Amino acid sequence: MKIPRRTFILSGALASGAAWLSRDGSLVRRNSLGLAPGVQLWSVREQIKNNLDGTLQHLAAIGYREVELFETPKSPGEFRKKVEDAGLKCVSGHFELKDLKDPATIAAAQALGLTYMILVFPALPSLEGRSVDANFEQFVPLYEKISLSDYKWNADQLNRCAENLKRQGIRTGYHNHAIDFKNFGGTRGFDALLQNTDPNLVCFEMDCGHVIHAGHDPSAYLNKYPTRIELLHIKDLVPGYHVSTTLDTEDKDTNAEIGFGSIDWKKLFETAARYGRVKHYFVEHEGKMAHPPLEALQISYNYLQKLQVN
Repeated sequence: MKIPRRTFILSGALASGAAWLSRDGSLVRRNSLGLAPGVQLWSVREQIKNNLDGTLQHLAAIGYREVELFETPKSPGEFRKKVEDAGLKCVSGHFELKDLKDPATIAAAQALGLTYMILVFPALPSLEGRSVDANFEQFVPLYEKISLSDYKWNADQLNRCAENLKRQGIRTGYHNHAIDFKNFGGTRGFDALLQNTDPNLVCFEMDCGHVIHAGHDPSAYLNKYPTRIELLHIKDLVPGYHVSTTLDTEDKDTNAEIGFGSIDWKKLFETAARYGRVKHYFVEHEGKMAHPPLEALQISYNYLQKLQVN
């Protein structure tokens, strides 16, 4: 796989911990959860391909402070330096199951300074050890037949990987897609993962856009599993989106800038604040957008900085 900054009295804002100085001396405010603004780099995949340094600097200038990776860079140490030189921090990355077991990839994650290695998609036992990301379309028919036992197998794999990654100083997580809400006789795949993974080892990154695409309420999942969700993908869809748990429609709906879509973000952030377990959030735009990528990220950032959480 966004708002004019508020004006603060410098001493009061810094004393309260609500803001900090950016590299250029301007004031950047944490959002109402007290979290540094984050962005999933998939949102600017074409921009970083053409101008990595400039794009990172632009994200920092908007006000973002944390990034999540969608692929492992060839030179992790060099990439980390570029990120940090821009005033950003690598916090999390998306990986396939085979990557969570691969010593070289784990070493790369450590070199990047990642806190989390996130399984980006369920694996299939029949494809164990194979990469499906690069040529995913050919595997879609297999994934449409995913079963409850496949999800329980994934839960076991996550538990096993997490034991090792914990020793390496990395936390293991899982990122949901709409397909994870398929119903298997009353149990959804996402619930099976939540119910069969060790809470002490495995956490979850809830993609709010994929949750509503599947016809569910992300706030309800925060209420149902208040201690398991540590990261959020802040993603939204325009009103009138298709409700589906099939892969063929997942990227066909138009994404919306945050605050201009279908999700009640005030409700979601207030629910998250009630439990205090969400540690990071990453704005992600994928698919069609109303504005160019960096402009869209500015719009979303602006909305989140204005959002008041009780």
